[in-house]
Amino acid sequence: MSEQPDPVKAAFDAMQQAAKRRGATPLPPRKPAAKKTLPPRIGRPTGRDGRRRRRPLEVDSLGSVLGTEISRRGWEKEIAGGWVTGHWDELVGEKIAQHTAVEMIKDKKLFITCDSTAWATNLRMMQRQILQVIAEKVGPNIIVELKIFGPKTPSWRKGPLHVKGRGPRDTFG
Repeated sequence: MSEQPDPVKAAFDAMQQAAKRRGATPLPPRKPAAKKTLPPRIGRPTGRDGRRRRRPLEVDSLGSVLGTEISRRGWEKEIAGGWVTGHWDELVGEKIAQHTAVEMIKDKKLFITCDSTAWATNLRMMQRQILQVIAEKVGPNIIVELKIFGPKTPSWRKGPLHVKGRGPRDTFG
């Protein structure tokens, strides 16, 4: 079998020889064509399974941003005091928390009101243990003293003028 000469190759070779006779320098070999960039697609990119891909954003979590900002502004003690108020039942137990309430924190003192004078007396006896638990949970020198009060007594005072009475009769608790 005789091979047929390729007419395209023969024409190309003839053009190259004619260029050499004229003194033209051959062009460097052609580089492969670069990949064509695809036009932007509409919609969200999806993975092989068809679900959307996660965004490749390097964003700090909200908790880390808040933690950095709290420490930068020096709010650790205020936040710890708020934690004590919010988690009072966890610190002292459910039974005690049902009969007591945290009123406020001021100058490292925790102000607590109780349902009755009996609960206030018991809480005063437990004061050292409660302060130890608070120091373990939130750190030392956040709360250094407990101010424990019984129930608020009602006032029968009416109007701007009054006469001093005989004092409280009972704790009403």
